[in-house]
Parts: sequence; C-alpha cells; structure tokens
Amino acid sequence: MVSYGAYLQLNKLLNCQLPPALEGEGTRDLAHHDELLFIVVHQIYELWMKQLLFELDLAKDLLGRPKQALQDRTVPETDIPKICQQVRRVNEILRLMHAQFTIIETMPNVNFLAFRDLLLPASGFQSVQFRELEILSGLRDSDRLESVGSDYERLLTEEERKRLERRKEAMSLSDAVFDWLSRTPVDKVFPEFEAEFHKAFREYAAFQAGWHEGNPNLSPEAREVAKKRIEQQERGLAEWVKGENSLDHRARLGFLFILSYRDEPLLRWPATLLEDLIEFEERLRMFRYRHARMVERMIGFRTGTGGSAGVDYLDQTALRYRVFGPLLEGRSFLLDPVRLPPIPNREDLSFRPLPS
Repeated sequence: MVSYGAYLQLNKLLNCQLPPALEGEGTRDLAHHDELLFIVVHQIYELWMKQLLFELDLAKDLLGRPKQALQDRTVPETDIPKICQQVRRVNEILRLMHAQFTIIETMPNVNFLAFRDLLLPASGFQSVQFRELEILSGLRDSDRLESVGSDYERLLTEEERKRLERRKEAMSLSDAVFDWLSRTPVDKVFPEFEAEFHKAFREYAAFQAGWHEGNPNLSPEAREVAKKRIEQQERGLAEWVKGENSLDHRARLGFLFILSYRDEPLLRWPATLLEDLIEFEERLRMFRYRHARMVERMIGFRTGTGGSAGVDYLDQTALRYRVFGPLLEGRSFLLDPVRLPPIPNREDLSFRPLPS
C-alpha cells in the first residue's frame, strides 16, 4: 500500500536541504539559520519552473501540432480552450512566484551576507530550467544581453548545454503561436480586410489629429508634436503589418482580425488565447522585475556571485526581453468596434445551426 510520504518521496525531498561541502564530497552544516530559507525558496522556484515547462510544452504541442501532423494544418477548435487552460495555469504559477519573493525578503540582508560568499562561484545564471523556460517561450540567443562577459552556456555542464540545444532545435511557443496565427482564414472570411482596416485606421488618425489641433490644453508646439506622433502611428501600422516575411505578415493580419472581431462566436476562444499569451509575457516580465527588486534589497548593487553586473543586468532583461513583442506592438493599432469595417461573410464566424 502506498503511503502519503512514499507517494511524494518525502524522504528524498526533505533531506536535500544541506549545501555541498566546500571541499570533497558530502554536505556541510548550515552556515547560518537563514541559509535553510534560502535553499528551500530556491528549490521551490525550481519545482514551479518544472511545472511551467510541463504546461507550456503541452500548450506548444497542441498549438504547433499541425506543423508535424495534420494535413490541413488547422488546430481543432476544441483544442483552443485546452491551450487557454494550460496558459492560465502558467500565469497563476507566475503570479504565485512573484508573491513568494516576500518570503526571502524576511531575511535581513546582513544574514544573507553571512553565507553568501560560500556560494561562489554558483549563480542563478546556472538555472537550466529558467534558461529552458526562456527558450521554450521563444527568446532567441541573438536577443540576449551579455551577462558575464561571455556566453552564459560557459557556466553550464556539458549535459546541461545539450539539454538546452535540444530545446533550441524544437519549436518554441512563440513559433507555434505565429504559425497558428498565419493560418487564420482572413482571406476567406474578409478578402479586403487589410485594405479596409487601413482605411478605417486612417479615418481614426484623421479624427485624432483634428481633435488635438484644437485641443485647448496644448500649446501650439505641443499640438504640432501630437500631430507628428499621430502621423507616425499611421505610418507605423503599414510598417508593422508588413512584418519580416509573408508568414509573419499573415500572422499579424490574423492577430488584428481575431482581436478586432473577438465578439464573433468562432473568434471568442482564439481572442481569449491571445489575451492569455500576452498576460504570460507580462507576468514573465513582472517576475524579472520583481526578482531585480529583491536582489537590490538583499545585496544592493554588488557584483553577482557568478560575476554579472547584478541588479543592473536584471533590470535590463526585464526592460528588453520580449517573446510576443509584435503582438504587444499590434495592440497600438486596434480600433473601437464601431469604427471597424463590417465583415462581408459574417456567417462564417457563427456557430452552425443544429439540424432540425
């Protein structure tokens, strides 16, 4: 008969909180009472990251499966709610991970300094699971900031590097999302959508420009600045929709179409998924920012144990790392529904009536 402790393997789990010996094999005693808290908190984070990878792998596989399996390359409508479920679970885990920083912040920073030097040269940079999370999400090596004067993979073991290589060779969540968006049947439902949307956005921009031209709260100089900003936004729509290639162009049109007509029955779940994915990016960035604030509180602006710039580096990652950047940018061009052009084949987006 399986017991609670055996099922959870508590003998293993609750006996792996002693740090490794400074020399040779085995473990050493805790150098300070608060060192146990430091170890437990980081182990919990690693367990949550294991769950994040597990959930995002499923979401990515469901969304990206047509690329490998289905001839018509369509994602079954019944799979979209399942993907939303996994992404929402990920978002809740990230929310909890944000909150858990308050626990380690109960440790006075001088208590951390009592054992911090014993960690050298270990570093959070060596969290393979967090690197996997970045790669699985869609962060590219070309977008990474230099952390410790060289490739971060130098800090990893050979087996860990192979593990990350396997991640890089596989489809990312971002790849799956943009591939799925590129297959949105915009041409079938609304052949003139791109041209009509541009026309509607130009009318909106003209309204905005006219309003600010007579805005009594702005100086003449500020009115001119506002006018130029609106003109730039109008040009920005064309530049954004163009994308990097034809697939990216179709994906961006799919994004605009789904969120513009989100109230149509067949677009409800796709629109919900896009909102959940944007929240995922937001929560991941919030995690980076919250991590930086915790580090700033604990060690100030010291050099990191792995040799990085510490807080300065963490702040830069929170500011600059994006996986769904084009989708965030695309939200700048969404319109009030009353300004949208009507869908000519609207019945294609409705549920089929039940047979009589």
